[in-house]
Amino acid sequence: MLEISKNRIKRRKAIAIVTAQVLFSIDPDVDLRGDVKEFAMILKDEKGLVWTFYGQTSGEEVAKLILEEGLDTDEVKRRILKYINRRNLSEKKRRYALINHLADYLCNYCSKTDTYKELVDDVKRAVTTIQMPTDVQLSISPENIPDLLETLTEDEKARLLHTLNRKIDRRDSDFKRGEELEKHINNFGKNYGIDCDMVEFISEGHDVFGIKVFIGNSEIFGWFNVTFNELKEALEKQVRLEAKDKVTCPFCGNKIIRYVAMNKLKKCDCGARIELADYSEKKENTTYMKKDIVFLKSPKEDD
Repeated sequence: MLEISKNRIKRRKAIAIVTAQVLFSIDPDVDLRGDVKEFAMILKDEKGLVWTFYGQTSGEEVAKLILEEGLDTDEVKRRILKYINRRNLSEKKRRYALINHLADYLCNYCSKTDTYKELVDDVKRAVTTIQMPTDVQLSISPENIPDLLETLTEDEKARLLHTLNRKIDRRDSDFKRGEELEKHINNFGKNYGIDCDMVEFISEGHDVFGIKVFIGNSEIFGWFNVTFNELKEALEKQVRLEAKDKVTCPFCGNKIIRYVAMNKLKKCDCGARIELADYSEKKENTTYMKKDIVFLKSPKEDD
């Protein structure tokens, strides 16, 4: 049921808006050269309900309305053109998202190529290894990617090739930076006898990094908004903190980095055996099993 003002000017505009909305929902490619009668012919047999700014209605109801009260066809055409432009913009955005979506996934499987044909051939070779969830909204799945690539326009092909190559360059650059960081922190940890294991490295731009790294007995996991050199310095600091955690041999007073004692040594310099002992620690209603370091010497060794 339409709720339209009885004011003549407002009512005339409302009828035009309703007509445009219903026409566009019935036929998005409606011929805008039509007149009132031609528009009414399109609408008159449509009984399905359509939501408009002024309530729910049908093509049949609108047809009767415009034949009885007339129609501002210029306003109708202006509105429909607006809807068409909005639809085209939405489709353009959808296609743009499709290109970016394809590039995001393919950059993990493809090498940099100079031509679109080389890209298609590379994708066909890699498609059996592509692991990605099917994207219902964009109609993308590993199985239909080769066919999808063939449907792109020339402009879209050029955009995909450019975007993908740029992402591959970034991927390779990130890989090299990850290798550099891993090598740096490993070498730094060796100065203290502390093992460092870089499990994951992600770069988002120049100063946002996601990492997962084990430094001795500590795990560093998260995102850091720092420069690459600042990230190196932060990990170096964590190595130093790990190196400060020491245990003392009760027999000779020798101080040993806890991680080294737990993982690298069997004996202290004085000959005391280094062993690990299990113990439990209760917090609230949960019991945690932990390990502690013990130094042992037999009476004969003391002599």
